Order: sequence, then C-alpha cells, then structure tokens
Amino acid sequence: MAGNNLPSKPRSRELDLINKVAVISGCSRGIGRAIAFNLASRGCSILGTCNSEGGLSLICSKLNDEVSSLFDATARQRPATLKIVGKVADIFSPGCAATIADAVAESFSSRVDIFVNSACDPMPGTIGQMTAAEISHSLLGNVQTPVLIVEEFVRRKYFQPNSRIIYLSSMRARTPWHMQLMYGSTKSAGESLCRTWAQAFGGKEEAYAFMKGTTANSIAVGLTQTDAIMDCGPEMVKQFQDENFPIQSIPRFGQPEDVADVVGMLCGEDARWITGCVVSASGGFTKLV
Repeated sequence: MAGNNLPSKPRSRELDLINKVAVISGCSRGIGRAIAFNLASRGCSILGTCNSEGGLSLICSKLNDEVSSLFDATARQRPATLKIVGKVADIFSPGCAATIADAVAESFSSRVDIFVNSACDPMPGTIGQMTAAEISHSLLGNVQTPVLIVEEFVRRKYFQPNSRIIYLSSMRARTPWHMQLMYGSTKSAGESLCRTWAQAFGGKEEAYAFMKGTTANSIAVGLTQTDAIMDCGPEMVKQFQDENFPIQSIPRFGQPEDVADVVGMLCGEDARWITGCVVSASGGFTKLV
C-alpha cells in the first residue's frame, strides 16, 4: 500500500489523548468517522453526532467495536476511560448546539478538549438557480450551527486549557466553481471563524482565560473518496477527477484517513504552536494557504 501512496492500515498509536474528550459532528461515516477512529485509537473519548437514529449504531456499535479490535490486534489494553457515545444532532435543527452541549454534560462531565466540525451542507448552489431557502440552508449548516456549538461550549465553560477547534473547510474556499457558490463561500466563512477564535482563545483575552492555549485551525480538504462525492454519479466524479488530478501533486482520490491524519496531527501536543491557520489536506491541490 505504501508504494501506492495510500493510507497505511490501522495501526497502534501513541496514547497521547487519554482522558481527553472530542466532540465530532458528522461522525457516522466518511471523514468524520475516520477522525473519530484516529483520536479514539490514541485514547480519546468521543461524542460523535449524526443526523438520524440510523447513524447511532455506526457510532455506538460499529466504531466502538472497531476501536476495541484495534487494541486487541496490537496487544494493548483499551484505556478504561475511553468511551464512545453517539448523539442525534441535526445541524439544520435550531436546537442542535444545545443538544450537543447537553450530551457533553451528561456523558462527559461537561468537558470538551477537541471540537471538530465535520458535518456540513454539501449541496451545490448553482448561480442563477438558487432560492432563498437554499441559501439559508447552507448558512445554517455551515456557519450558524458551528458558531452556536462553540458559543455553547464557551458560555458553559466546557472547553479546557489547550483545547483544539478544527473546522473542515474545502479547496472550494479558494478554487471556486459556479455550481458551488454557497458551499465555497460558507467554507471561507468557517476559515474566518477559526482566525477569530484563535485570536480570542489563545490566552490574550481575560474572558476566555479558562481555555487559554486553545488553538483553532481549518483544513482545506481536497477531492476525497466519500459517499457525498461518489453518490454524485460517474459523470460528475469523472469531472471532478479531470479538474483535480492534473493540479494535484499526488494524482489520486484522497481517502478519509488522509484527512483524518492531518486533523489528528493538529489535535496533538506537537501542534500547540499552530493556530489561526488553514492547513491543506488535498494532495497538493492547494499548495499555499
């Protein structure tokens, strides 16, 4: 696999996140699920959200079992503190943020060390065809709900010192396409949110001293082989390949694990000096951010 520049098989990692709690939105599949697996393999407890009851079994049962299997396969004991909890919290529901915060209080004693905003509205916004409802939908899912989640965690003082906030952005934030106006613009807004959060939460503002040292970064995600992409149909997938592969330094589909490893790096102690940045996870499609 290494020769094809693909992610390595699941492997044992340093248990550097024991006793920490990560909240990951959109955790039942794709990139969000890969991030949850990465962090849990390092001892981190997970509150993963999904938009329906059907996603709960993928988090509470399947993901939980796969994490246990990894520890068994590597002859290591699963940390006793490692807990994986799922919660239905639709990002298009006005009560989403409060639902997540209440779940943190119930399951993890009101503690958050990592928040990864993975869930989003991926729908196209074709210029000349958009409705007010479509525009509002994208703003709600990609901007308003992430803001409200962070607001709840800050207001309730759930964030711990040296926490990590990570917003999954997209190459579309700087490589626009007329069929994704709202997607690209809302992802740009998410990057701006991270810059402001980074400025506020690092330790300069007395109001947020309880979470000093917290970093906030966004990830410019490139073409990744997820259900959201592959369900677009073969013609659209081919169009994406034709656009992306010639520009990428590594001409292949990204895998969810490729992105998860970048997110995982930012969640660790070694990334303590990286904040307010956009980090590219695109195989070289976006080379400077």
